[in-house]
Amino acid sequence: MKNLSTDVLIIGGGPGGLLSGITTAQYWPGKRITMVRMEKNALVPCGIPYIFGTLGGLEKDMLPGTKQLKSMGIELKIGRVTAINPQDRVAIMDNGDHIFYERLVLSTGSEPFIPPIPGKNLDGVFTIHKNYSYQDHLFRKVIPEMKKLVIIGGGFIGVEFAEEISKRNIEVHIVEKMSHLLVAVFDKEIYLPVEQYLTGRGIHIHCHRTVETILPADDPVKVAGVQLEGGEKIEADGVLIAIGVRSRNELAKEAGLSLSRHGAVLVDGFQRSLDYPNLFAVGDCAQKQDFFTRREGGALLASQAAAEGRIAGMNMYSLQLLRQNGGSVAVYAGMVGDLAFGAAGMTATQARQTGFSILVGEAHGLDHYPPAMPGSHEVYCRLVFTRESLRLLGGQILGGATTGELANEIGFLIQNRVTAAEIVG
Repeated sequence: MKNLSTDVLIIGGGPGGLLSGITTAQYWPGKRITMVRMEKNALVPCGIPYIFGTLGGLEKDMLPGTKQLKSMGIELKIGRVTAINPQDRVAIMDNGDHIFYERLVLSTGSEPFIPPIPGKNLDGVFTIHKNYSYQDHLFRKVIPEMKKLVIIGGGFIGVEFAEEISKRNIEVHIVEKMSHLLVAVFDKEIYLPVEQYLTGRGIHIHCHRTVETILPADDPVKVAGVQLEGGEKIEADGVLIAIGVRSRNELAKEAGLSLSRHGAVLVDGFQRSLDYPNLFAVGDCAQKQDFFTRREGGALLASQAAAEGRIAGMNMYSLQLLRQNGGSVAVYAGMVGDLAFGAAGMTATQARQTGFSILVGEAHGLDHYPPAMPGSHEVYCRLVFTRESLRLLGGQILGGATTGELANEIGFLIQNRVTAAEIVG
């Protein structure tokens, strides 16, 4: 057992922890920064579905390693923190080491939500964990032997994974309990074309359906398929459960930190916990508040985690009003084949459900001019405004490779509270 010390201790090496460290090094030069994560190699979360098709491997989806982090002013320590004592400002490692700190950043992330479906522990049933060794096993051992895959969940992860896996000539079925795929994040003008595209690629879609049981094979430890409500069976030698995630906050809970009703660490506008001003929380483990309503909630996204990491780093030793958290604006983008789809802020459906009276504007165009330019793609843009003030609430895009950039631009406009008149002007 060793007693170690650092100025800033970051627990977790995902986008939130990474940006916390980088920003701290930039704004507070000379501070010793230590990051603890469980594996030497770490993956970019948003790219995980694409390692099985487009990227062709894990090596093209890596976060910075030991040498890169050191060049940024961050020391990487491999291991697991088993407990924190905020009163004494110490973290305890699984090998018995004690790390004393001045500032602590919790970036412990999230874990896949696994519903109590019979058969969920069979061989061949998996989730999208973010750790390198788990995904490496899937890539090298599990997926190559697969012929038929059932994906439970038709959100971003399910849709992206389905298209990527289908490139390996694997028969893919998506089972979604909602009326359509992606219905929680898009209006029908976006999700219907995406569904049609996937169907055209040979992917089987089963909406308004739920999985009652994951079925065992003749070898009772292996999966053979799923049974839907009503008795319909779909044969498969693999099942992906992709219905969402939840905050991983065992350390925070055991330390007695104040948590939200969803189990996330309660934080202020500078990402500081409400219990200790020297303890920060960022990313999936930190509470989210909607940009418009300030109600708890919001998507758990790598982009949001990175933004929170920058806020924490900038305010690590002194509050800087130049950067604080004004609420979460969800910005998404995904791609299946050459069709990209993106969104920022509220959909028309979400805005109406929240209580806004709205107007919707639509436009069709091309992302490159002249139209004969290589890679030119038709773009459909859908913007949602409040009826009275014409303030921008959200936007959705269906297009090509520029879709992600457009979604980011719409998110920027939302955060700056622009109106339709200012956009036109």
